[in-house]
Amino acid sequence: MNLRSQILFQDQTRTRTSDLVTAVGSWHKTYVHESSHWARYHGSTVGILLSLLRRTRDQLAAYTISHLPRQDVEHLHEDRSSGLPFFSFERYPKHAQGELKYSELDWLNLYFAYYLLLDPEGLTEFDTATWDMRAAMEHSLEDMWRQGAGMEMVECPDDVRVGIDGPLKLVHTSEGPLTSRVLFECAAVLDELFQVEGAFIRKADPALREFLLEVLNGEYGMPCRLARALAGRTLGGSTVLALIDFALNPVVPGLNSDDPSVDWKELYPPYRFVTAAKAMTGWETDLEFQYPSHEATVHFQHMLAKRSGLRMGSVASRLSDLSTLREAATAPMHLSARTPAVSLMCASRLLALRERDVCSISHYGVNFLGERATRFIKPDRDVQWLFPVFQVSQGEYRWPAEHVGLDEATDLLIGAAVASAYDDILHGVGPLAHDHLPRSLFDDAGQVEALNQVLKDSTGLDMGWHRT
Repeated sequence: MNLRSQILFQDQTRTRTSDLVTAVGSWHKTYVHESSHWARYHGSTVGILLSLLRRTRDQLAAYTISHLPRQDVEHLHEDRSSGLPFFSFERYPKHAQGELKYSELDWLNLYFAYYLLLDPEGLTEFDTATWDMRAAMEHSLEDMWRQGAGMEMVECPDDVRVGIDGPLKLVHTSEGPLTSRVLFECAAVLDELFQVEGAFIRKADPALREFLLEVLNGEYGMPCRLARALAGRTLGGSTVLALIDFALNPVVPGLNSDDPSVDWKELYPPYRFVTAAKAMTGWETDLEFQYPSHEATVHFQHMLAKRSGLRMGSVASRLSDLSTLREAATAPMHLSARTPAVSLMCASRLLALRERDVCSISHYGVNFLGERATRFIKPDRDVQWLFPVFQVSQGEYRWPAEHVGLDEATDLLIGAAVASAYDDILHGVGPLAHDHLPRSLFDDAGQVEALNQVLKDSTGLDMGWHRT
């Protein structure tokens, strides 16, 4: 799942075998893994926070790029050709005059805040060591709130100043840093292990299950081992999934309420996971003895909140007024807003589903087992959002034809491509990246030139893909 474009890349199979059952089982568990990222990201408050931070960053980039004076445009091209980013943490402050000075700082703060929350490895050691972490987080959350006030977020008082209490530290373990990305990946592997109970995996080559256990012995299994160490006992996969779900749903100023203050340990998912795991000491829950259910998971969340002193995040406002993908593709909006519009529309559906069936998100793998799996034969309007809307298979773009036509799907893809180019333009060097987009799109010179023209119309810059 590449979050730059919100497209699922799905290969036919990652197992080279002539055994059809094993090949199908391999494809199925991989699909469950990648799809679970989509459901957890869009069905959690941290995912909504990341979507809004990304939208704010892209819209600032779009405005900044389209309003660059000719002299600064020349500097941008000169910097990129010299291997120097136009906006850079290491070179800040580069732009010391006018509006560009403020745009540079705001954009870098938004970029920093996004990757700090998701995966600090997306930042260089220089960035995290020298950048003002608190200022970046507080100003970015405040900017995001002001932009989404009265729409995706609650009303923002005129004098609001977002404050984060406590020291802003990362979570380091003996195995390395614990990040939100690792929490997403661990949960996805546990979802795959649920499939061992399914018909395909039971009849497939046992090596598939052994491979999953080997994966859990690596980086993706770190949260399981950490939780065991902190709780002082072994915790089953179902319990770890519930801990991860709790961690990925922090309280967010402007989303949960109009309270502008939040403690870092309550906001940052890795800290939430550590605190929640410690709360398991001397406490056994129903999730350790029975198949996960909505009632047992909700009870677990309530008890965990009491024992840990942390709140389970929620969304107080309506995230989206859009009801269909067609509206997201056709409603008048800037290209930078189309991908977030799809994300927030899907998130609003998934949050509603969470209220009725939390396990469909917290324990995503169970969706494909037993009676629950039958609803996926013909998904109803709510369940369909549990799957990535747009996919790439063998390099080809795929979309739900029953919801959008070719033109609408193309417009949404163009929006994803252009918005994802802003980071490359401002913070990258060399040719624009396209590994997060369908390969076939760039195999046709005519399509590439048409896409480049849209980018030029949007930014005013004569830049594009396959160009240096």
